[in-house]
Amino acid sequence: MKGVGPWSLGDGGVGARVPAGWRSWAQLAHRTAPHRTAPHRTAPHRTAELGPSEKAQSRPSMPGKRSRRASSSGRRRTRSRTARAELSFSVSLVERLLREGHYARRLGSSAPVFLAAVIQYLTAMVLELAGNEAQNSGRSRITPELVDMAIHNNALLSGFLGTTTISQVAPDWD
Repeated sequence: MKGVGPWSLGDGGVGARVPAGWRSWAQLAHRTAPHRTAPHRTAPHRTAELGPSEKAQSRPSMPGKRSRRASSSGRRRTRSRTARAELSFSVSLVERLLREGHYARRLGSSAPVFLAAVIQYLTAMVLELAGNEAQNSGRSRITPELVDMAIHNNALLSGFLGTTTISQVAPDWD
């Protein structure tokens, strides 16, 4: 039968019944949640009041568990997007640069987080390779020439950053 059931709107006339828990047909038409009150469950309560010594006692904390309570001020500290993503590169700075560069009309919320993570990964990889080059050549500092050498010796990075000038003095790789 067509038009029968709790989700059918019917004509809403005199003979139409509103499903239990719904206030009106308007809520049913807009598919809004019913305003039902949850059945009250009574938990067993202690009849005697707690004494001052019982109130002062706290449950012993489990080792290794942190308290879920906020600081003494009562407010939760907000964590930056950089801290939430556990990154070193600033997500807010990357987002600002993306917005000011006008690379796109719209910018997703996860785009600056992802881009900051990619930049951090590439930077860590280049610095690790340059540090290895410094150790191999017996130096204690990473210089621009060592960064250039590390990028040139890595196949993936040399393809990606092959046309980039890193140091002022270009070495002879040929």
